[in-house]
Amino acid sequence: MKGFEYVRPSSLEEACAALAGADGSGVADGPVKALAGGTDLLVQMRLGSLQPRALVSLKDVPGLTYVLLEEDGALAIGATTPLGVVETSPAVRRSFPAIAEAAACIGSVQVRGRATVGGNLCNAAPSADMAPILLAFEAEAIITDGRAERSVRVEDFFVGPGQTALRPGELLKAIRVPPLPAESYAAYYKTFRSAMDCCTVGVGIVAVFEPAATILSDLRLALGAVAPTPVRARQAEKMALDQPLDEGLIERLSAKAAAECWPISDVRASAEYRTTLVEVLARRGLTDALSWARKGGRG
Repeated sequence: MKGFEYVRPSSLEEACAALAGADGSGVADGPVKALAGGTDLLVQMRLGSLQPRALVSLKDVPGLTYVLLEEDGALAIGATTPLGVVETSPAVRRSFPAIAEAAACIGSVQVRGRATVGGNLCNAAPSADMAPILLAFEAEAIITDGRAERSVRVEDFFVGPGQTALRPGELLKAIRVPPLPAESYAAYYKTFRSAMDCCTVGVGIVAVFEPAATILSDLRLALGAVAPTPVRARQAEKMALDQPLDEGLIERLSAKAAAECWPISDVRASAEYRTTLVEVLARRGLTDALSWARKGGRG
């Protein structure tokens, strides 16, 4: 690992200034990275695939670690909140269980104790486990430059492998997840070779039903590890609108979702296998959603 400068600011303003190289630290002439849990960042540095000139620690920056249910039922998660906190939070488990379940399937207990929600997203890996379920919930990323804030859809936060919508001097401050209607089924499905591996394919699903019916008023299918960024299966979603969900529609929707991805082959799986997995996981999620709806929103 090559040498680097270590900056430890105590406020958002100082952190963003350091990231922009405007604090007099002299780090503007090289890559500067924010450091939270470091479970992705430090591994990349040890492997030599990432060689930042400076790391800006967020350890002493207040207001970035929290889980909050807002008055309108939305969920707000601070960017440096450990995944283990999201996994075990009573508020998340009660009101957004699919998000808690997605956090729980990342790495080990030890990893989740350090890895953060913001780090999982800012690493911008196509296989990021939190991305598909947050896309399916149509969550927003709250971004700050230390003075003002802006929000972008999590779907638009990813612009390429390892690339985000963050501008120089900006930080991801929080994720805001809007509430779902009562008649909604949400879940995250993934496949992986072992519990500590990145997912081979991930699928986040939100299915919104008409009251006391199996007619879909909204469907969101988000796919991970099958494109340069996490993506929504928009054509499949459109096919489902105002349609009664049944076994025949499930087959058509899962096949359409598989047709909308463009995976690569790598050490974890071939492109063909990933495409098949999208169809399998989408079918599994839609089947579970149908079963849930037939039981009146239970089970």
